[in-house]
Amino acid sequence: MDQSGENINLSLIQNGNHFEFARLMDRYSDALYLFAKGILASSPLAEEVVSDIFVKVWQTRHQLDKVANIKSYLFNAVRNQAITYLRKQHQEVVSIEDINHYYFEPIDTPDESALKEEQLRRIYKAIDYLAPQTKMVFSLAKIQGLKYKEIAELLNISVKTVDYHVASAVKKICESIDKEEGGNGLNTLRIFLAISGC
Repeated sequence: MDQSGENINLSLIQNGNHFEFARLMDRYSDALYLFAKGILASSPLAEEVVSDIFVKVWQTRHQLDKVANIKSYLFNAVRNQAITYLRKQHQEVVSIEDINHYYFEPIDTPDESALKEEQLRRIYKAIDYLAPQTKMVFSLAKIQGLKYKEIAELLNISVKTVDYHVASAVKKICESIDKEEGGNGLNTLRIFLAISGC
């Protein structure tokens, strides 16, 4: 029983296998943390939310056979938990479309040497200037590697809208880099996405 968990065996987890559960956590912890941080704008709270979700998954592991897609399940659980936390703190409740602080952090990999430090800075700067939802969709699709359908279900938007945001992000990022590099934006972005595994 994989259930779109990218070779994570949910049947083993359901039967109490700690090793397989650790693999699940290793696979998704970082992506879920970034997603939670984007909603809560707080690293400690994001870590707490992700930790709580994994605890709940383990405690209710006997129900994993009802989960159609573990990745979408985890992201939805983190989103709901984060928004619930905001409500409890009596903060302004906003929709996913209105969240203004989705943070993207550099990926540390030896292959980053393929891009100059200045080029990476320009890419991160261009991503940071994207509209909130465009930035979130682009990050989920091209950085975290979620499929368009998964993002659509996660954010309650159509696949066509996801495609629009990704295309818009690519265009704006390339235009931003072009201004500073003199027309080399698309090639620079392609190298960056290759490094990120997209």
